[in-house]
Order: sequence, then C-alpha cells, then structure tokens
Amino acid sequence: MRSAIVTGAGAGIGRATSHLLAACGWRVLMCDIDGDAVARAADEAHGDALAIAADVTDDDRIADLVARASAHAPLAAVVHCAALFPKIALAETRIADFDRVMAVNLRAAVVLTLHAAPAMRDGGALVFLTSGSGLLFAAADPFQQGFALYGASKAALDRWVAGVAAELAPSGIFASTITPGAFVETPGLARTGVTPPADAPKIAAERVAEAILRLIEDRSGQFAGQRLNAATFGEGWV
Repeated sequence: MRSAIVTGAGAGIGRATSHLLAACGWRVLMCDIDGDAVARAADEAHGDALAIAADVTDDDRIADLVARASAHAPLAAVVHCAALFPKIALAETRIADFDRVMAVNLRAAVVLTLHAAPAMRDGGALVFLTSGSGLLFAAADPFQQGFALYGASKAALDRWVAGVAAELAPSGIFASTITPGAFVETPGLARTGVTPPADAPKIAAERVAEAILRLIEDRSGQFAGQRLNAATFGEGWV
C-alpha cells in the first residue's frame, strides 16, 4: 500500500481526488482547515482515508502530515489542492491579503515539497493545482479583474514547480502542475460570489481527479516539470 497527502480535501477537487485514490487502494491523508468538512469527506470515501484538520500555513503541521503519512506506508504522492482565491479590487487590496494568499497557494506548496521529497525514498509524485488565472494573457480578460493576487500566486507556483522538477526527477520524484482548464463548480468558487458566464466551459471535479491520478501513477517521468490541462486529458495527453 502507498500513502498520499491531499490538501483542500474537504470539498471540490481535493475531495474528489481523495475519494478516487482511496478507491484505488491508496492510504489517503485528507487534510483541510475545515475539520467538519474533511471528516464528512473521509467518512464518504470507499477505502483507507484519514481526515486531518490542519492549516497548511503551519509548517509544523505540514511536517507532522508527512511524518504520519510515512509511518504506515511509503509516502508516494502529495496533491496540493488547498487554495485561496478572493476577488479583491486593487483599491481594496492590502499587503495582508497578499501574505494570506501566498501563504496558502505558494508557500505551503514550497514547504510541502521541502518536507515530502526527502520522505519519498522510493520515488513519488508531487502534483500542484494551478489555474488559468496565472497565465499572462488571461490578465486582460475582464472576468479576471479582482483576481490579480490569485493569478500571481499561481504563476509563481508554476515557476516554482518547473524550477525544482529537474532536480527531483533523478530521485524518481516527479513534480508537475495541473489546471482544470475549465470552471469547476466547487464550494470555494461559490464563496467568491463569482458566476461563470453561461457559455463558459465547465469540468467536473471528478474528471480533474482522474487526470491527477494519471500523473500520480506515471513512473516514466514524462510529465515532470509540465503544466498539464485536465480538460484535454485523454485527448491532448494521456
């Protein structure tokens, strides 16, 4: 049996990914800051899933997560789905907002990498959820107004993963980012108050989870350092 850590596992893509991994025989540590939500999600999993209420901005909690994941089975995957994406106009933005968004979306990803990579003695996968908001051309889209902090955090995440992937690959640890490639109607999106355009492409969280599973179980390293798109999984890449 292999173990995996999934952050943001209380709902949305994190929940769907955790359920799929558990159903495929993984031991999944489901982490979320919302203890009640992640406990319900773990109860609904068909397989070995453990709910852990934890704030990913707490370095000690991340270290504990990695230790617990490695205690009973080799840690072979980390999927970082936890994210903050507040819609904030520039005039209302404060540096504390920057610190808060970067702490979850970027810094936690870095800390997870630093702790998890040494624990993956038999190799493994690090998968980080990114977003179209991080692409430079997307900034001109009127829909993206107010998401400058979120977009900046995801652009930085893409660059971090692309930069460290080459150093990790010789150890059999393959890091990549994946974007849904379309709107995922999750509780997190609902909390922003944002309604996607009626004609906007949509993708189910479960479909994104299938693409993530493909990245996790690939041992060829062909996806290391890449930015994948879940919407084209099965067509543009398999």
